[in-house]
Amino acid sequence: MRTLARYAMLWPLVLGLAFSRAGLIVASYGSYTSTDQGLLTDGAMLVALAVLAVFFFILLFTGKTVGKRATNLLARTCIALEALCLLAMAALKTTGRNSDEAQFALSALCTLVASGAIFYWLRRARGTSTTVAVVFVFSALILSEVEISLCAFLPDTVAYLAAMALVLVQYPCMLWARKRAQPYRITSPTLAHDYFSFAKTVIQSKQLLAATAIGIGCLAIVIGLLRGYPNGEAIAFATTTRVMYGVLTVIVSGTLIVLVLMRKRHVMTVGAFVVMELLACLALIAYAAFPDMLDIGAVFTTTLNALMVAFTWYVIIAFMSYGWRDPYYYAIAAWLVWLGCRAVSRVALMEAYPISTNDMLMNAVMGGFLVLSTQVVFVQFLAIALRGSDEQEHAGARQSSTGVLAKLMALDENESMSELRQATMQHNAEEMGKQFLLSEREVEVLTLYALGHTQKRVAEELFITQGTAHAHIKRIYAKTGLHSRQEIIDYLEQYAS
Repeated sequence: MRTLARYAMLWPLVLGLAFSRAGLIVASYGSYTSTDQGLLTDGAMLVALAVLAVFFFILLFTGKTVGKRATNLLARTCIALEALCLLAMAALKTTGRNSDEAQFALSALCTLVASGAIFYWLRRARGTSTTVAVVFVFSALILSEVEISLCAFLPDTVAYLAAMALVLVQYPCMLWARKRAQPYRITSPTLAHDYFSFAKTVIQSKQLLAATAIGIGCLAIVIGLLRGYPNGEAIAFATTTRVMYGVLTVIVSGTLIVLVLMRKRHVMTVGAFVVMELLACLALIAYAAFPDMLDIGAVFTTTLNALMVAFTWYVIIAFMSYGWRDPYYYAIAAWLVWLGCRAVSRVALMEAYPISTNDMLMNAVMGGFLVLSTQVVFVQFLAIALRGSDEQEHAGARQSSTGVLAKLMALDENESMSELRQATMQHNAEEMGKQFLLSEREVEVLTLYALGHTQKRVAEELFITQGTAHAHIKRIYAKTGLHSRQEIIDYLEQYAS
């Protein structure tokens, strides 16, 4: 009970993330009454991703960050537009003026702004531990699936309005979240050999995250093809199979949460990929075994898609916590890899009739990408484990071979950038120290803390105990009147420089 009470602090974030995703699914995916809505889903996704790609390259080439005020304004705007899209869809459905062009435009806009709202909630969870991140994303997935399943059995207009009402609940959730402790303050373990455990070497972390991105991309292609198997048409669910999909998703998600809370190793690395690849294999087998009842295979396909959503959220939080660029950079990058690969393969399947009429070739293509995803991820995991024993000997060689992918993902050390950032932060901390009469030691602690180091890491860097570091941080909060690491960072960026 004490453990559950600890994670109760996540409720506003869980509700916000769940309602933002559910609004998107009801609007653009038809509440999963079928695997998707064809071009209204993935065609609209490609349009939204094209807009997000513009912001991605702006962040990439300028290196700028989105401030706290801009982040809050952007989130409020996205929530409002998501609700308006759902209201417009309900109005078009009621009046009978629901043209394909209008539906596509609203679907594309809703996909774009709902993504922005989702990014906001993920951004609030950066810096958390493995366990907190898993509880957060999979709890949100479970809650959103409950809402989506209920909407699937409602008339379209009622479903749109119900989803719109819950989308607007994100506003009080934003206010609620500000009054709760930040997620990174929740005392919870980070599991060894996981995305949030970078205790060994920086290069291993880069390899892990880069391999994950490649694995997600390959698996996303398989998901896109499975959703339209075999000829590109969406697969409609019967009532029974629609319920089966929702129940299976909740069971698997709940199991992953329990395993992580039990501190089982490798659950969110090897374990997560094994589960998703098993679902892909089961979908292929079910499609072949029941060619006249494709919705049976679609149960596994749509469950796989839902789990990939939560897994990508989890990896985004890891990227946000580890990388040095703005959090939106990593969120958009993950969206481009995961949803971009899925949407391209899905649309290509609809258009490529020579391929879609050849079931054997379709199965071979999906099997090939599934094997590629497995090999890339598992080989990298094995390489990371093997290199742990001789990391000191080969650290320099591995550092020089980081590669273009890690640099594009902003996981490279970028020594000049790191040194510049550290020097800037130190200068700003000194100025802030003068303003609030901080001691020299408190300025040193403030600098490292604002750079994103944990209290344990701060203590190690300054050769003090963790309790002493904690006491210094408490005094810094008391003297400055600030209440979180993010408030300190925002203050340093806006005023101290």
